[in-house]
Amino acid sequence: MTPLDNIPFLTSTVTLPDIIDDLSGYLRCQKQMGLTRVTLSARSLEILTAWGRPVVPRKPFRHAGPASANVVLVDGADTFFTGEAGALLKKILAAMKLAEDNICVCNAPDAEQVFAFLQSVRPVVVIALGDRAARIVTGIQKPVAAIRGKFFEIRGFSVMPTFHPSQLLKDPGLKRPVWEDMQQVMQINGIVS
Repeated sequence: MTPLDNIPFLTSTVTLPDIIDDLSGYLRCQKQMGLTRVTLSARSLEILTAWGRPVVPRKPFRHAGPASANVVLVDGADTFFTGEAGALLKKILAAMKLAEDNICVCNAPDAEQVFAFLQSVRPVVVIALGDRAARIVTGIQKPVAAIRGKFFEIRGFSVMPTFHPSQLLKDPGLKRPVWEDMQQVMQINGIVS
């Protein structure tokens, strides 16, 4: 038996109204004794500050492809390239002469999850597809149109932000800039010189 086993409220079911009643009674007693200030711990302040705020669940991290991939595509749309956008991406990758065993795709729930994954894969190059993926991976809060066309060294990874294939379907004029970006990826990946 531990000393905590002797404390009744730890061994019985306590409801939130019970806790509120106990705390209210304690504060009334403190006020009657002339104590108008109560010192709270940092953790108590965090709990009070967050009280009533909805807890937003973290988006799950997903990936597909080999853990030995040279190229990681970060999908800012979380679609994993289905439909027409997926077909277009496959055409782009085929034109780049990238085999499926050299490519891994992941979604972009947040930078922490993406970089933890990148640390395990250690790809030669990371392609951030779309505004959301580019912001999460590079940390730059600008649209892809403003930052594409050059590599960024982020946490030891060469990152190329470019347009998402779904954007190319809406605006075919973006295909040329994306192809220029992919030519740079091919150079850094040793596909072309």
